Amino acid sequence: MSQLQLKKISNEIIERAEQSLVPEHKLPKVVDDYFVQRLKQDEMQHAEVDARLYEGLRNTVKAEVLPLYEQYRRETARFAERKQKRKVWQYIVGTFVSLELLEVILTRGRALAPPVLIPMAILYSFIGFIVYTAAQYFDDLQLSRARKRLEQSLEGLDEKVQTDADYDSRRQLLDADVLRAEAMEILTHYDRPEDFWRDFRKVREADPTVPGELKALNVPAFEKFLRFHVDGVHSDVARQHRFNRLFVEAHEVFISRDRENYVRNHLKT
Repeated sequence: MSQLQLKKISNEIIERAEQSLVPEHKLPKVVDDYFVQRLKQDEMQHAEVDARLYEGLRNTVKAEVLPLYEQYRRETARFAERKQKRKVWQYIVGTFVSLELLEVILTRGRALAPPVLIPMAILYSFIGFIVYTAAQYFDDLQLSRARKRLEQSLEGLDEKVQTDADYDSRRQLLDADVLRAEAMEILTHYDRPEDFWRDFRKVREADPTVPGELKALNVPAFEKFLRFHVDGVHSDVARQHRFNRLFVEAHEVFISRDRENYVRNHLKT
């Protein structure tokens, strides 16, 4: 996770999108292309990489980062466009004409005399340049503030993703041996994989959370596994995690029982 920090990845994707002037509707493809390229690069540099981490980050970027970046683009579009269209000569000429016209009215035309007009033209042009610079600075300030808000939001997401990843790693370390034993205990009741998968689908679709629901399923092999589910020990996310782990563990056990035929038979059914 140290090399796959969400904030760093997000900034790289944003930089790529801005350099290529990618329209908003093509941003998801930029994210997909980035992670495909990143995974290929890391696979060439390392003997083994966890593709699940890349997939999780890809989904997080699409779900969390892209909406923030799209909002940032909408907030800054007006300032960026106005800053790009602003011309210094327009401010110099505009300021000169406005102030000179006002002076002509106040002095009843005496300001048009060359001895007065020339130095005042220089002064008014300088004032126009200052106004132009101030306007540019104001837009730069708005763009900078919007970018800072985006960076702060990315930092918050980065901390959340890091915390979730650390928690998942710790949970896997604590639960792996227990769940593996639970899976083996369940599978001792089944000689045929298809019988197990029939009952697994039944309990997974029901996802019982109270004792009455478990009893109604009538699946004795799963009663110990589902005991904590109906006691309220596990949350929705935790129950989903246990079902997913059992799914993987069961496949591994069945493959070990019949390495030659299990996968082919399972794909057929």
